[in-house]
Amino acid sequence: MHNYRLLTLFAPLAIAIYDPSTPVVAAEATGLPGNDFYRYVNGAWLADTKMPEGLASYGTSAMLARQNKQRVRDLILGASTPVKTRTSVQQKIGDFYESQSDRNQIESQGLMPIAKALAAISAIADPRSLSSYLGSTLPLGDGGNTQAEGLLNVWFHQGFTESRHYLPHLQQGGLGLPDREDYLGMSAASVLQRAKYQAYLASVMKQLGRPNSEECAARILALETDIARSHASRADTDDVYKDNNSWARALFTTQAPGMDWGAFFSAAGLGAQQDFVVWQPSAIVGASALIVSRPIEVWKDYLIFHLIHHYANVLPQAYRDLYLAYSGVPSNGSALIESRAIEATNAALGDAVAQLYVARYFPPQAKAATTAMVENLRSALAMRIKRLTWMTPGTKHKALVKLAALTMGLGYPDHWMDYTGLAISRTDALGNIQRVEQFNFKQQLAKLRQPIDPGEWSIDPQSVSALINFSPNAEQFSAGLLQPPYFDYRGDAASNYGSAGAGIAHEMIHSFDELGNLYDAEGRLERWWNAEDLAGYRAVTAPLVAQCSAYCPLPDLCVRGEQVLSESSADLVGLEVAHDAYVRSLGGKPDVEQDGLSGEQRFFLAFAQRWRKIQTEADMRHQIETDIHLPAEYRSDTVRNVEAWYHAYYVGPQDKLYLERSRRPLIW
Repeated sequence: MHNYRLLTLFAPLAIAIYDPSTPVVAAEATGLPGNDFYRYVNGAWLADTKMPEGLASYGTSAMLARQNKQRVRDLILGASTPVKTRTSVQQKIGDFYESQSDRNQIESQGLMPIAKALAAISAIADPRSLSSYLGSTLPLGDGGNTQAEGLLNVWFHQGFTESRHYLPHLQQGGLGLPDREDYLGMSAASVLQRAKYQAYLASVMKQLGRPNSEECAARILALETDIARSHASRADTDDVYKDNNSWARALFTTQAPGMDWGAFFSAAGLGAQQDFVVWQPSAIVGASALIVSRPIEVWKDYLIFHLIHHYANVLPQAYRDLYLAYSGVPSNGSALIESRAIEATNAALGDAVAQLYVARYFPPQAKAATTAMVENLRSALAMRIKRLTWMTPGTKHKALVKLAALTMGLGYPDHWMDYTGLAISRTDALGNIQRVEQFNFKQQLAKLRQPIDPGEWSIDPQSVSALINFSPNAEQFSAGLLQPPYFDYRGDAASNYGSAGAGIAHEMIHSFDELGNLYDAEGRLERWWNAEDLAGYRAVTAPLVAQCSAYCPLPDLCVRGEQVLSESSADLVGLEVAHDAYVRSLGGKPDVEQDGLSGEQRFFLAFAQRWRKIQTEADMRHQIETDIHLPAEYRSDTVRNVEAWYHAYYVGPQDKLYLERSRRPLIW
């Protein structure tokens, strides 16, 4: 588990677009709610919805993802028209997009935009100059288990045990394939993948005019294989206790000889830095040794290839076509050019695009409404923590302190990035990317002189996403997520609490359960539950494990209760906390009836609609095998554990979903 948890709650692409004129809780109920609440709420939608071509699953969230993709496209294209009223932010967005989509301009420049970088690689003559080049091109990491093109990458974040200052976290990288096992594995798939990659290496080197392109490709692959041998496994990298390695500057020379660390750190702007966090010491040691044990010419070929690969989308068509063919992306003309240019613009200038998105789709009233809801959720969760019987008093106190300190980022950050020093040219696609990379690195490097900011955002507000940042103690929910059908600041409070409220409360509880137990109120690595707390938690969650294990979507396929426990527990507690907060928001007054539905009924309807989804049998089987979440239908059935649902829909012992109170898990 990492310092943060990026929540993959939403499907990437869908066909339908959410229609704001359609009520979020439009009555389409079929059957009896107590027998099958999921189909009672979603039956008509399930019957009418067809699986979009090319997808294995499709649900409510996909509609929002599709809508947001269109919104971002419109904002970027709108900013690309050079009018007098354009702001500086719009100019940067529009000109960046135009530079990325102008293939004629890119083609006419040939390899000139990377001539300086190619000359720098050509000038490498010894380990010192190689080390200096690697430092000067040190890329930013993201604090996750992702592969960076640089031999190493750096993430600027608070330390695992240091909550006052930012530290540089050095992480392994340098591989063209996704993982070390892709180089070392002997399965047929791994062998085929390496062969495909080597052919791509050879094609790029041949395009560069290398007469010995095949041999060159073999040497590059051999070097990357050597790099992979010293990499930590994915499982080890996911273990924060194994990532927590503090190295003083002097240790690099004694523990990882080979690299000229003075030259490396100086070129990276880290020459004065004395303290580092090294996530994978074996990778640092192994990569450093290869600096002197492998020929300089092989390193230079390796660096040239990765330079070409990194900027392939903004190089002449011959290089771009090789990249697209290797990536399996069809080159379908103008549509691909536009989509890639929009993606590149959104990725490079995410904070700038967010400013346009928020101005149009998430006004101050939306942020105020979300903030009010979240504070009600916080109060409701605090009351539940105080009433816990399985958590010891000392641990409950720590939980309440952590809850009070939890920073909730809602919609967008309090302060936007200042792009004043960033120059963007309408005619320099590759140069724009390079300047953005340098700008971002300098922004991150400057954090070493600043105190920790729990309000710093790690996701783009226009994305449909949320993030739990265990270190520091913070969570973020994007403006792109806080949209109908999940949240409508002008809409019904009961529906908002039942949908977005339950989702946010679900994520809040992760900061206090077995996952959040690893980090204290300041985001420091510390287990704050004791043995008695853990035993108590195991006891109260056992009924939920049994309940989940009894869910069988296919005759030969049943859910693994232990595998889905953490998420299923958060589903339940999130629903309970959201309901408590909804009741609290009414101030002791009954909610009004709308469309023949009480507030309580609308609350639970919105919760069930949140999970509507269709998926193929193969996708369902894969989910049961690998996913830590229940299938959508059973997430909706969480309502059977909440007393208020029984009263709202008059559910009794005669109904299939009915559970006696003694069989309903009571966790938080």
